[in-house]
Amino acid sequence: MKLLNLLTSVYLIIIMLALLIGGFFIYRKLGAEIDFELGMELDRQIEAYAERIRQGIPPEALVNERLEIIELPIYIEEESLSIRDTIAYHDPLNREEKQLKASKSFKIENRHYRISYYNLVVEAEDITETVVYTMLVVFFIQLVFLGLFFRGISNWILSPFHFTLQKIQQFNFQTNKPLHFEQCNVSEFNHLNGFLERMTQKLLKDYRQIKEFSENISHEIQTPAAVVSGKLENLMNLEMTEEQAHLIYSAFQNNERIHRIVRSLSLLAKLENEEFDPPSEIDLSEIFIKNIELLSEFITLSDLNLQIEIKPNVMVKMHPFIAEIMINNLLGNAIKHNFKGGWIKVTLDLNQLIIQNSGTALQHDPIELIDRFKKESEKPESVGLGLAIVNQICKTYQFSFGYATDVSIHTTTIDFK
Repeated sequence: MKLLNLLTSVYLIIIMLALLIGGFFIYRKLGAEIDFELGMELDRQIEAYAERIRQGIPPEALVNERLEIIELPIYIEEESLSIRDTIAYHDPLNREEKQLKASKSFKIENRHYRISYYNLVVEAEDITETVVYTMLVVFFIQLVFLGLFFRGISNWILSPFHFTLQKIQQFNFQTNKPLHFEQCNVSEFNHLNGFLERMTQKLLKDYRQIKEFSENISHEIQTPAAVVSGKLENLMNLEMTEEQAHLIYSAFQNNERIHRIVRSLSLLAKLENEEFDPPSEIDLSEIFIKNIELLSEFITLSDLNLQIEIKPNVMVKMHPFIAEIMINNLLGNAIKHNFKGGWIKVTLDLNQLIIQNSGTALQHDPIELIDRFKKESEKPESVGLGLAIVNQICKTYQFSFGYATDVSIHTTTIDFK
């Protein structure tokens, strides 16, 4: 979720909670205020009728559907104002309604009168309707305010943050340039930008050091390894005992393995650091067919049955050299980890690549073989980096990579979309 949408959602939730709480208190206050004002009005009405009786108007002439006058014994103390709810007939509505009844007694000219006056009660539903209507209007105004003002202001306030995000997304080790930001009016953004500038400077420095170190190691290892390979080849051409030949051949194999490990690790480092040129549209079908032709001799020597279902013009966006490495590793694994008389099946279409092959059942979780230097085979030519390289290639180009086994069937899957 975008930051602005998150802020908007939180703001709306806070507004709704505030309206609910405020609406509850408004409802309570409004009801109490109406009751108080009705009581005061009823008291004024009763006082006015008592004054008219004092002026000599007969009580019988004043009685109506809202007014009730009862004569009490003169010796009873005067009653103070009392207000209560009651049910009384309401003539205009022609039905009984809940009404508020106020009563108070007066001693006028040696006579004692209890004057009661009725008035319709404002129903709780009416108050609720008024409050809900008011809250909805306020909420609608808040929404308009949010859409026209809050989001606009928020976009303006967060514009340095969006600029920072764009700069981070454009950061690349190949450009060899640290991030640089201009000062803005928000101190927190300035602190963030300052930290990012220092961090990218340190990252580029460490990257250059590690890259130089790995390149130097790779270069320096190749020379003595080549010398060792040459001398071991010369030794193998000399007369020697069987034990000596076995030791020399073992040393030669391990020296070649060092070569492969250095090349594979160098390739992994380049993939992780995105040191290759930008990807382009390539025909994966052609590259697959070419690699199968190159490996056909190994497939024949291993007595493997190859089945291919490759659709033409499978266009994928990736670097051609990287595609060659990926296909070569996948086919190489299917050949190396197979057995005499086994089979390989390759299926390629616009959406997916599936390579299945026969092989021995695994003793470990297939997912573990994707990690570096994880392998099941004891063959010296296997360095345990083939699937790790393919997995990194898929990460680089945002493909989905999967490896699974079903007893003696090994399945490698790559989803391009």
